Amino acid sequence: MSISRRNVPLFFAYRATTRAILFAPYIQHFMSTVRGLSKQEYGDLQAIYYVAVVALEVPSGVFADRFGRKWALIAGALASVAGCLAFALAWNFSMFVVGEILLAMGTALISGADSAMLFDSLATDGRENEYARAEGAGQAIWLLGTGIGFPLTGFFLVINGDPVLAYWVTGVLAAVGALVACFMTEPPVRQRLTTREITVGAAAEVVRTPALGRLILYSVGVFALVRAAMVTFFDPAMKAFSIPVEIYGSIFCVVNLVGAFAAWRAHHWLGRVGERPFLLAMPVLMTVMFLGLLPSHHPAVAGLFLLQGVVFAIYPLVVRARLNRLVRGAEKRATILSMESLACRIAFALLSMIAGRALGLWGLNGAVMLTLALALVPFGILAVRTLPSDRSDV
Repeated sequence: MSISRRNVPLFFAYRATTRAILFAPYIQHFMSTVRGLSKQEYGDLQAIYYVAVVALEVPSGVFADRFGRKWALIAGALASVAGCLAFALAWNFSMFVVGEILLAMGTALISGADSAMLFDSLATDGRENEYARAEGAGQAIWLLGTGIGFPLTGFFLVINGDPVLAYWVTGVLAAVGALVACFMTEPPVRQRLTTREITVGAAAEVVRTPALGRLILYSVGVFALVRAAMVTFFDPAMKAFSIPVEIYGSIFCVVNLVGAFAAWRAHHWLGRVGERPFLLAMPVLMTVMFLGLLPSHHPAVAGLFLLQGVVFAIYPLVVRARLNRLVRGAEKRATILSMESLACRIAFALLSMIAGRALGLWGLNGAVMLTLALALVPFGILAVRTLPSDRSDV
C-alpha cells in the first residue's frame, strides 16, 4: 500500500479524535462559574496558553522535521491527554496554568506536523495537487464529529451546569488519536537536516520569500478574528442573549455542521473561482459578524456565529494550501508552518489579554469594538504595503 493511501485515512481519524474538543463551548463557564476564577484570570489563562504555544511552536516544528512528523503527532496527542486530566482536577489558578501549558504543548506539537504529514504523504505519491481536497475532508470530518458531539455533551456530560465530564471524554479521544498516529508511515525526506540547519534555513526562507511574509501577516488577522469570536466572546454573548448554558453545545453543533458543509464544498468552490475571492471574503465575513453583535442582544443574533463557522472551516484550507505550495521542500516544512502558527498565536495572546480586561471594564460591546479594531490592523498593513504587481500573492 502506498504511503498516501495508508496515511490519509489515518490523518482523518487523527484529526477527528485529537480535535474533538468537547469542552470548547464551556471553557469560560467552567473556569469562571464552576471553578470560581475571575474574568481577568480567565483572560490571563488564555494568554498563558498562547504564550506557551508560542514558546513551543518553532521548537516543536523543528522536532517534527528533525525526528519525524509521526513522533510529533504521538507526543502531541499524549500531551493533550495530560492537559485534559489537569483541567478536570484543577480547582485553583495555578492548577489551571499547568493544564494550559500541557494543552499548549499538545497544540504546538500537532500544529504544522499534521499538515506537513498530509502534504508530504500525498507528495510522495505525486498527489500533492489533492492536498486542498484532503485538508477540506479532514476539516469536514472533525467538524461534523464535534457538531454531533457538542449537543450530546450538553445533554449527557454537563451535569447541573458542570461540564467536567467533557474534559475526561476529550482526554480519552486524544488517547485514541495517539494510538492512530502509531500506525502512520513516516514520509521519506531527501535528508534530515540538523536542528540549526532547519531553524536558520526556515527563517531565511521566510525572509527571502515576500509572498510567505504577506501570507503570514494575512493569516494573523484572520486567526485573531476567528479565535476571538469563539474563545473570548462566545460565552459573554450567550449570557447577554439570555441563552441557557445547557444549549451552548447545541449552538456549537449548528455552527460546526455549517462549517463542515463549507469545508466539504470548499475544494469545489476553489476550483471554480480560485483562492482570491476566499482571501477577500474571510475578513469581511468576520467583520460583519463582530459588528452584528453590537446593536441587539436578541437571542436570534447568536446566528451570526454561523459566519465564524464558515470562516473557521475554510481558513486552514486556503492558507495552508497556499503556504505549502510556497515552501521549497519537505526538510523544513513543519518548521515554516509552525512559524506561521507562531505569528498567529503571538498576536492572539496579546489580543486575549486586552480583550479580557476590556470585557471587565466596558462590557461586551466595548470589548468587541476594540478587538475588531486591533484584529483588522494586519489587513490595513497589507492594503498599504502590497504593491499592485504583488496582489496575486496576498
